[in-house]
Amino acid sequence: MAKAPILLEDSTAIRMSLQRLCLAGARLDVAYKAQRAAFPILTEDGERLAFRMPFDEIAAWGLRPGENLALKLKDRGLEYECVAAQSGQEVLEGVEACYVTIPRVMRRSDAHRLADFIPDRGAARAATFTNTRNALIDGAVQSFGEEGLELVLRSSKQDIRELLRMGEESLLDVPLDNDLRLRTGTTVAYFGDNLVGLRFTKQVDAAMLGRYRSWVQAQQVMQAQQDKDDFAPRGFQEATARINRAAAMPTVKVLVDRDPMILLLSEKEDFARRLGEALSRKFGLAVLDHIKGPVRTQLLDVGGTEPAWGRIRMVMVHNQLRLASPLDLCRQIVGQEQCPVPVILAGTEEDEAKKRHHAVAAGAVDYLPVEPFRILAILRKLDDTLRLFEGA
Repeated sequence: MAKAPILLEDSTAIRMSLQRLCLAGARLDVAYKAQRAAFPILTEDGERLAFRMPFDEIAAWGLRPGENLALKLKDRGLEYECVAAQSGQEVLEGVEACYVTIPRVMRRSDAHRLADFIPDRGAARAATFTNTRNALIDGAVQSFGEEGLELVLRSSKQDIRELLRMGEESLLDVPLDNDLRLRTGTTVAYFGDNLVGLRFTKQVDAAMLGRYRSWVQAQQVMQAQQDKDDFAPRGFQEATARINRAAAMPTVKVLVDRDPMILLLSEKEDFARRLGEALSRKFGLAVLDHIKGPVRTQLLDVGGTEPAWGRIRMVMVHNQLRLASPLDLCRQIVGQEQCPVPVILAGTEEDEAKKRHHAVAAGAVDYLPVEPFRILAILRKLDDTLRLFEGA
């Protein structure tokens, strides 16, 4: 299996990474002498990378063209460091920006991790593992490695350090595809942000390990092909134009394929994945980054038809939408489209009572706080709502 490179030196691969960060609106950690701060990445054009930085801050730092800056960034969960030269400052679409050259090399700064491949598309890969006290723990694979895996807990209320200890043995069970499963012994290699690195033991079955590595390699090939298709050689502005052209025809993505199916309307892919991981044992989840037009006509991929909503049994409208307001979209779904299933609005718990009042006035059945993310409360609310409407 091809390992994630410690040094990323291919210019196209570096630009692909930067374009992904531009698209995600990620931040760049910038250091110069004693100064250090994080700034939003704006664009790249094949020659230069731009990040938002006020001109007065550029002056306060003493930045001049040709000065080298140390940059840190995170792409697909992997951390990189690189050096780029300051190449000027400009106003970019009304925003004051600092420009630097495209880095020639990016170096992994977290090479100790068992993370050769981190998928960024598709449903979460559920997993179970044990500790020496024979407790069965539910988790999800975050990263795949040649010598092990990184997993996170499914319950946000648990602390992984309370369940496992460094060097502790664990029995891992991960369904991969169809009848392919990874069942093997591991040891705890390290902890991260509520994740654990589990290294395969020397007693791992060689044939099973070979099948696992072949599967991961196939996933890498598919992701690399998608990266190639998404890459814009002329720069991020070309990629943005491509996205805008595609925005007129949004598509629904099924993250967890099971019934009852919930439809999430949100532009936040990371939230959709987190919700899919949390709900996957009990609910299906389809997500649509809605741009415009009727929602129901965009549900053909989940069994929907023009007059009906197919397999969808509930609609969740997230507070993070690309264009419409959550309340306006709720009014459209309930009033104009006569949605026959319950609609719930979701967002932060700040002013929860006020937001619930506005949600119900717009036609929703309730308001669900999802920030902070309390999985048991979310599951209970979805369960109660579905039970109420299915029994009506």
